[in-house]
Amino acid sequence: MKEKLANQIISAVSELATGWGIELNPDSIELLATPSPEHGDFALNIAMKWARFARMAPLAIAEQVKDKLTGLAVFSRVEAVAPGYINVTLSDEFLAGIISEISCLNHSLEKTHSPKRVVVDYSGVNIAKQMHVGHLRSTIIGDVIARVLEARGDTVIRQNHLGDWGLPIAMVLSKAKAKIEDAINAGKNPEGVIQLSDLEALYKAATKESAENEEYAKEVHDILVKLQNGDDELMELWHIVTNISMNEVYDVYKMMNITLHSEHEKGESSYRDMLADTVQSIENSGVCEESQGAKCVFLPKFKGKNGEPLPVIVQKSDGGFNYETFDLAALRYRIVDLQADRIIYVTDARQALHFDQVFEVAKKCGWTGDNVSLEHVAFGAIMGEDKKPLKTRSGENVKLVSLLNEAVDRARMMVEEKNPNLSAEAKDAVAKIVGIGAVKYADMVRDRNNDYVFSWDGMLAMVGNTAPYLQYAHARISSIFRKGDIDAAALQGTSLLITHAAERALILKIIEFSSVVQVVAVELRPHHLCTYLYELASAFSSFYDACSVLNADEEAIKKSRLFLCQVTRKTLASGLDLLGIIAPEEM
Repeated sequence: MKEKLANQIISAVSELATGWGIELNPDSIELLATPSPEHGDFALNIAMKWARFARMAPLAIAEQVKDKLTGLAVFSRVEAVAPGYINVTLSDEFLAGIISEISCLNHSLEKTHSPKRVVVDYSGVNIAKQMHVGHLRSTIIGDVIARVLEARGDTVIRQNHLGDWGLPIAMVLSKAKAKIEDAINAGKNPEGVIQLSDLEALYKAATKESAENEEYAKEVHDILVKLQNGDDELMELWHIVTNISMNEVYDVYKMMNITLHSEHEKGESSYRDMLADTVQSIENSGVCEESQGAKCVFLPKFKGKNGEPLPVIVQKSDGGFNYETFDLAALRYRIVDLQADRIIYVTDARQALHFDQVFEVAKKCGWTGDNVSLEHVAFGAIMGEDKKPLKTRSGENVKLVSLLNEAVDRARMMVEEKNPNLSAEAKDAVAKIVGIGAVKYADMVRDRNNDYVFSWDGMLAMVGNTAPYLQYAHARISSIFRKGDIDAAALQGTSLLITHAAERALILKIIEFSSVVQVVAVELRPHHLCTYLYELASAFSSFYDACSVLNADEEAIKKSRLFLCQVTRKTLASGLDLLGIIAPEEM
């Protein structure tokens, strides 16, 4: 809508703008909210920006622009007001046309004019460890970003950067070998009898023993060396451990409606043969220096307490590689092999310095050129009611599957109370949709940079800016069609009649959808979409309270309002889908 409206305005005022030496494009036409409907639907802020070019008072410019816009079919009213705004009211015919266009689309989204190849790195689970609450935000936020960019026409390449290499894996293999061999000797598939929780217990035992037993620690180191050299037996065990781990991870992803699959796995192990070439590329660029036997890149913009530049070590003095080297190899792979234009990393804010340094090294080496954007999407922590990071009573990280199961159980009790007439099967299905949706939405509803306090009561509330409120709004609209035995598809092509201010307010909110999604695509902040959907649901509630639908006075008005209900329902469902949340037909 915004682009169509902007093009109409540009066409009408282009002669004026040319005379004043002003170049116009759709992005230069800024639409602001007006204080109230009496002042129009939008205010144009162009006159004050043009004043310095035209060397005229803004109000005088606004008057000339008003004259050019008056009479256009898209506006029913245009007025110039001090100090230089142009208030416009969109015509009913223009709004009806926009809504008709939206109703014909699966997603009422304007596609980007410059689609990119975008890598989104998110979730990043560790092999042999169960997902815990610390994985929640990266997984949820990253998935929304991937969905939004894909919906707008970008080619999105999801990457799950697994922690599947290095000393922790060697520890697990040292303990898991006997357990895996026992299963095989018993004629059983180890992937079917060994659980991820078993592997995690073995890792904890190995960590403890390694700290207490120097001989065992040496044994683990030897296993690591053999693994890194491609020992066949260890590689086979490694594959089994990885499969056991990821099979359970994918169960959690499926439960959460996350769009990560096995083809998106790209663990640290994937880059092990690229490390030497990566270091050589850094050396060839001329930014690598040797310091105490290690190969480093010194970045002047990052200084330590003594004021000296902090080194980014890309190869240790013993010839080994570290976390930074793996991430630099991954970044180089994404630029060169995946040919990404935009690379997005979704991790917690504690890794901000690390990614700042990695990005700076890549730029200094000339890998990014002028065309590759590197972005770190940072987020805060999930806090318990004590305002400390959420933990169990024993001080351990809360297992993600336990948290999700509790959400579903609590939602089941809520469904039982609100709609006891549903079948047991329907109650279970709704409880899963509502419970998982509540957890995800509570994470996204606030600016991702902020910490937030985890609250069951808050996230499952049926009022306020929560997933259950939005899901109920969708279910409420669906119930209108069931109650009236209305075929929504038959409404396609209905003439929209605007007879009440609440209808107009709802229409104006609907047509904001595409612009809001564009903001999320640029800023990578899902809370903008959450705020919009809450405002849309609230606008629908006001409309439904003020305007009778099934009992409207005239058949044409009834069909028009049903059509508006259907477009609202589709927009709500599309927005929730971008958030990875299912919109139920009933609750």
